[in-house]
Amino acid sequence: MARMTVRATFALDEQTDAHIRELAERWHVSQAEVIRRAVRKSVQAEQPAPPTPAEVVAHYRRAPLQRSIAATKRWIEDNRAARHADDRARDGRAKP
Repeated sequence: MARMTVRATFALDEQTDAHIRELAERWHVSQAEVIRRAVRKSVQAEQPAPPTPAEVVAHYRRAPLQRSIAATKRWIEDNRAARHADDRARDGRAKP
């Protein structure tokens, strides 16, 4: 467990205090742990969700990569060659 180095005092209304005590009892943890978990969960909830595959595809349809056709063809060939070399290495036909 992390070492707790910050002490804080807060003024809470009675209902919030009761909820914290209830959760601490239910979860078998301290009231401080209830607050830590609640804060952690709130921060995580506000993080933007990663884009879905459909959103990524839609993004690149709207604004494709700024790469020339020749550069794209080179990239495709380089990746194809790398995949083929990896396939041969996995089959034991050649070293990577």
